[in-house]
Amino acid sequence: MPSTLIKICGVTQPDQARKIANMGADFIGINFWPKSKRYLPLAAASWLADVPRTSRLVGVFVNPDLSYLREAADLNVLSAIQLHGDETPEFCAEAQMLGLPVIKAFQVQDEAMLAPIALHPLKDILLDAYHPQERGGLGHTFPWELATLFQHRHPHHRLYLAGGLTPENVATAVSRLHPYAVDVASGVECGTPGLKDLARVQAFIEAVRKAE
Repeated sequence: MPSTLIKICGVTQPDQARKIANMGADFIGINFWPKSKRYLPLAAASWLADVPRTSRLVGVFVNPDLSYLREAADLNVLSAIQLHGDETPEFCAEAQMLGLPVIKAFQVQDEAMLAPIALHPLKDILLDAYHPQERGGLGHTFPWELATLFQHRHPHHRLYLAGGLTPENVATAVSRLHPYAVDVASGVECGTPGLKDLARVQAFIEAVRKAE
């Protein structure tokens, strides 16, 4: 069984990004959605070039214009694009033409909300807890039984599991589901969105590695 990769999302501080990379995070998520509590403007993203390349930077977007995605891709620091809104399969296909892998996130509340996944031409799928207004980072636990159902229906997709993961429960998620990657934001914060508790980040990484 391959190792589960680790994504620490919603990082906003340059020094924390460097330390998280050195801790061994496989991905660091940078939120470029202006309405996010963890928003980083493109104009303030020059420090991303200094993050150790041991971690791959993932740009997170919600219903972006293609021109905005292109501007972010042109920074030449991102390793992937994550679309966390209501992007259509056609838009996802256009986003792939920018030359970066695309991760499509779905907020799922019940079995019926898994259906649109089959329409998207992407290998990488992120499952997150549902909220009618917010787009991730709330700490609400994703219903893991739906992740199991997704894996049975889509065995050739790579599952990124998000939604309420913490250092305390991620080992259970990894041992039960064996996802391609686990994704955490609020579960390793000190209460302030975008400011990570580095001790909790370290504990999260160690819990994943021990679970394997």
